[in-house]
Amino acid sequence: SFVLPGLGQLTLGRRRSALVFGLPTAAFLVWAYLQVDQGLDVLATSLWDESYLAAFFAVVLVFGLWRAAAVLHTFYAGLRGRRWRVLEAALAIVLVGAIATMHTVAAAGAWLWYDMAVQVNQNDMLAQASPTPSPTVTPTLARTPTARPQYSFPGATAAALPSNPYPPSSPSAPPNKNRITFLLIGVDFMEGRSHSLTDSLMVASVDTSTRKASLVSVPRDTSGFQLYWGPWVSYNTKINTLLTSVDNGRLKSPDSGIVTLEKEIGFLLGIPIDYYAAIDIDGFVKMIDAVGGVDVNNKHAINDPPFLILPTGPAHLDGDTAMRYVRSREHGGSDYLRAERQQEVLKTVEKYVTSAAMIPQLPTLLSLAGANISTNFPLKTAKNYVKLGQKAVFDGCVLGPPYSWHPSSDSTGGLWTSRLDLNLVASLSVQLYGQDSLYYGQAGVKPVPCQSSSD
Repeated sequence: SFVLPGLGQLTLGRRRSALVFGLPTAAFLVWAYLQVDQGLDVLATSLWDESYLAAFFAVVLVFGLWRAAAVLHTFYAGLRGRRWRVLEAALAIVLVGAIATMHTVAAAGAWLWYDMAVQVNQNDMLAQASPTPSPTVTPTLARTPTARPQYSFPGATAAALPSNPYPPSSPSAPPNKNRITFLLIGVDFMEGRSHSLTDSLMVASVDTSTRKASLVSVPRDTSGFQLYWGPWVSYNTKINTLLTSVDNGRLKSPDSGIVTLEKEIGFLLGIPIDYYAAIDIDGFVKMIDAVGGVDVNNKHAINDPPFLILPTGPAHLDGDTAMRYVRSREHGGSDYLRAERQQEVLKTVEKYVTSAAMIPQLPTLLSLAGANISTNFPLKTAKNYVKLGQKAVFDGCVLGPPYSWHPSSDSTGGLWTSRLDLNLVASLSVQLYGQDSLYYGQAGVKPVPCQSSSD
């Protein structure tokens, strides 16, 4: 009966009692099978829904009481009217205590998992990225864009391309209800570094009907771009400071800082962004240590002493080294190469975290996630996307050359900046998002696959 209510009664030859205890047990086993059969990942994400969590708690509690009742009934039936012996009573207490412990642990684990999701949805991490306003650094607006050297890409000529490559403010077709798009943000709060920077920016988009997915990295030094509400920013406003510039009042926007960042990157890339997810870089280090490090295949030797020295080839990185791996841009390449490394590590961590081997580390991972991740995505709906995430294959692309170029430092006051060639971005946007792209249908814009900066 400890293993399965009703078995003890059946062993004693009490068929009626066995049936009474066995039928509800069979119903529970059918319910449990249906939950597990849809996948443990679906079951886990379902626990982020309050109504499902309440039902889970009720089932765990009721079945725990039912198991305890079955065990005690078996002992009582086996006594056949005589008094309890000390060893029998002790064994009964131990078994009931074990049942209580097992079901308490199951309920507590479910609550810990749910509480992590609540913390992630309630975190106001990006508000921390906005220190006290500083009037000494004021973004300036440019009246016209900086001239771009001659460009070309397959399927279009310079003469056929629009003079203003920016997309319209609204799509030509109705929004695709099957597409979900995230802005993934790495926020730098580490000691000794500027805590006002969104250090990495990636756009992940999935069409749930076709399962086509993409991951696009936007260079953090991008400047000299047009804002979605009209004006242009000059060289001294980079995309990675846009959020804090708005929240600090140094740049006037019709929206909050995070909404401005979402809309602006969506505007430049040509795909409306639905949600954001941000992670503290320091938390990123701790989470990688919690999963035992990550395996990478370094394509370009990094010689960035004392920050990082890493030869080409396979390597196993702990949290601190992985952080350096995704941040180094000296001697090992530019922001474009490190953006590729960020995508690589992100995909690797996702595989590690969702593996069965990480079950013992779940309490640590949940605690770290709750403290270091923030998102406005309603996690209680995550169960609807789990299977999609497993089957989707992400095409990765970094908006380095030829999508970006560096203007002369003479024109930027010596500041290292990057400018997007939006005619080329438009061709990539249509390739990745099809008719969902705001660039779709513009004259001279044809779909062209990603042209990697590392090729």
